[in-house]
Amino acid sequence: MSSPSSPVLQRLFRLDRSSPDFHDQLEDVLYGPEYVQCEQTLEGDDPVWLIDYLEEVRCYIALPHSPLKPV
Repeated sequence: MSSPSSPVLQRLFRLDRSSPDFHDQLEDVLYGPEYVQCEQTLEGDDPVWLIDYLEEVRCYIALPHSPLKPV
């Protein structure tokens, strides 16, 4: 994955995915005021980069039971 041009997305790119604090750091960036401002103005390949990045780093949560069957 190539590096994005947006400074805020570059912060995401530089996060250490192997860190146990990765998801907390990711949340800090995504809920920070810089990201909120930049998300409206992403252009070029940056929106596609962001979608691909979030697909790669998403966290799966295992449910203890099926959400379709009552406990």
